[in-house]
Amino acid sequence: MQLKQFSKINQKHWQPSKQIQDLLASYSKEQVTLGAERAIHYTEFFKKYAHQYPSVSLRMANALAYHLKKRSIEIYPDEIIVGHHTENRLGAICQPELAGGYMLEDLFRFEKRKTNSIQVKKGTKLALLRVMIYWFTRNLSFRAFGFKNRLSYLTDQLNAVKYIINEAGGIAHFLPNYEKIIQKGTSGLKHEITAKLTSKNLTEKQTDFLNSQLIVLTALEDFADRYKTLAEKRGYTQIAKILENSPKKPAQSLTEALQTIWFFQMILQIESLDQGVSVGRIDQYLYSVYLNEKQKGKFNENQFRDTICAFCLKLSEVFPLFSTRITEYFGGFPIGQALTLGGSDATGKDSTNELTFYFLDALDQFPTRQPNWHARISKKSLANYKKKIYSVLKKGSGSPAIYNDDIIIPALERRGFPKKNLWNYATVGCVEPALSGESVTSSDAALFNLTLALELVLGEGKRLNGGLFSPRIQNTVKLTQIESFENFLIEVRSAMKQLIEQLKYDLDAIEIANSKYHPVPFSSATVAGCIESATDLTEGGARINATGIQGVGLADLTDSLYSISEYVFKRKEIALSDFANACRLNFKGYERLRARILQLPKFGNDYSPVDTLANWVAVTFDELISSYTNTRGGNWMPGLYSMTCHRAFGSRMPALPSGRLKGESLSNGAAPSDGADRLGPTAMFHSVTAIDHLRFANGINLNVKFDANIIEENPEILSALIDGYLKSGGMQIQANILKPEVLKEAIEQPEKH
Repeated sequence: MQLKQFSKINQKHWQPSKQIQDLLASYSKEQVTLGAERAIHYTEFFKKYAHQYPSVSLRMANALAYHLKKRSIEIYPDEIIVGHHTENRLGAICQPELAGGYMLEDLFRFEKRKTNSIQVKKGTKLALLRVMIYWFTRNLSFRAFGFKNRLSYLTDQLNAVKYIINEAGGIAHFLPNYEKIIQKGTSGLKHEITAKLTSKNLTEKQTDFLNSQLIVLTALEDFADRYKTLAEKRGYTQIAKILENSPKKPAQSLTEALQTIWFFQMILQIESLDQGVSVGRIDQYLYSVYLNEKQKGKFNENQFRDTICAFCLKLSEVFPLFSTRITEYFGGFPIGQALTLGGSDATGKDSTNELTFYFLDALDQFPTRQPNWHARISKKSLANYKKKIYSVLKKGSGSPAIYNDDIIIPALERRGFPKKNLWNYATVGCVEPALSGESVTSSDAALFNLTLALELVLGEGKRLNGGLFSPRIQNTVKLTQIESFENFLIEVRSAMKQLIEQLKYDLDAIEIANSKYHPVPFSSATVAGCIESATDLTEGGARINATGIQGVGLADLTDSLYSISEYVFKRKEIALSDFANACRLNFKGYERLRARILQLPKFGNDYSPVDTLANWVAVTFDELISSYTNTRGGNWMPGLYSMTCHRAFGSRMPALPSGRLKGESLSNGAAPSDGADRLGPTAMFHSVTAIDHLRFANGINLNVKFDANIIEENPEILSALIDGYLKSGGMQIQANILKPEVLKEAIEQPEKH
């Protein structure tokens, strides 16, 4: 592509059309409402019809088809893309056979919640109570464990402090092969499946699986036809025309392509957990459709810009159904439908194109709550592409987050991902890299509290403040027996290993239950390998399998270890048992000790002894996590990010040797503890890059806040800082440009941000 084309697009002033502004206005008037129809329809199906189908694949396929046949539908004025995640325009879906029943503990207070309130329609509550009763002993978590372990698991997860397991809500966090989907349509996928059914030596289970895929793809076609009929009835001729092809046939226009993508995106999140199902490198796989339209003289720039906006609004209609309890860990209605821009092509050349800029313009002029916008950058990135990214960031939306190809691609290669395809990675959910259309990395399978290992060492195998169901570890030594800091680190590693072994047991049970009770034939039709192997993705049918485990509280553990090394083992000013007691008492009676601790160097200030400990924590976590495999034939991979688990875990943790008080938030992702970085962003970046980022192929999140006034006075400082961080080995960064008063509040009250 010629640079002048990009420059022209980049400089052109554009504003959303009146149609799009009206669409946004009507969208903004809607309230998030609990979607009950899926729960009701699935319950009806399993009560009345499930026994007719011999295999679980056929049962799940027909349950989805039953729901789509009965689902209420609507087309709203000014819509360009049609279809809704639930029967409501802004909907939070309930999947009772997975974890939906546990979310319904808020059934009688959803509307009353101060944050993340959800409306519940009249008559819905009684129906959902019946649903809860039916699925109480049939949901995934209940079926995954025997009685004793079930009680332990549920007690722990409902007040999680060790780790929280997301796969209990279903398989998610992957990249559908949207390039193939828009090239083939459902008819092309069905043709491929039908051809596979003619293969010899298929088992009965494989045959049932392939037939279940045909059922769900046909169900989508019928669902789309219902919208087409409604569009014709309402006189929406343009929509009806689009639905003549979408989603059955290969996309002939960009609008058809985006409509097909949305249909698949919608059904994927109806079938299983609506978290982290991501749209991938959309500027790349739409490019051939764009060129085809342009060559035929049919490309309409303003229409395409409107369609992008309409597509983003569709993604924004999806809301999670989280109870108040779970919202502590995943605050802010997260969905994580990541959209990746830029990057390289198969030859290693920069692949930025016209569509990249159209999408960045949409983010700039029409910000929406979804998708999660991510931009790939490398040493080869075009100057005007980077300039556009920084210009958008300065508006203060925090998007796009930036991903460093020069670190991520080697990190994926180190994990054994096929080298020839690494150029085509995209992001999943919040920060996780994966290979487009051929991998199921379940990249947010669980989040792990790194600081608990330290507490259990200080408590000699028990939590400092006890409790009937508190996590424990075995084979710990008395604190008086630990004679050196090196031996103390050995104990911390041993405690972390035992906690990860507990996670391994629980997560394996959940994974096996997913494959046994909740296969996903529709999702499996969207990932390379599943049709070829006639195997569901819950059983390892994808070409590439992995499991992502996130570490939470890296800076807190680092700073705590440094405090102990200084005061207990180097200066010998306090016994380890007294340090443990100070934490147990929340430093009451130890105020002078805490005041001195707070003056120690902390992670984030470019202080080598502390940063070396941070890398020890990171390497230890990686070595322990990477020693395990999942039940789908893939490896575990570590990441460093936390959603809002740093707050939830922190609220359940005692004081720590870092000086952090009981109940305070832990550190967010790879960032320093709140307020600990005192020497500015450059020093902080040096500390973060002291961690070996190549070990964390499942992603690292660095969320940085900048003063908007400083950025306005020094326009080039943002790009200089971020470029410097990436060149020094940073994997990812999310830059938030905030006004001083907002920045001050973010530092003083991080729970609000």
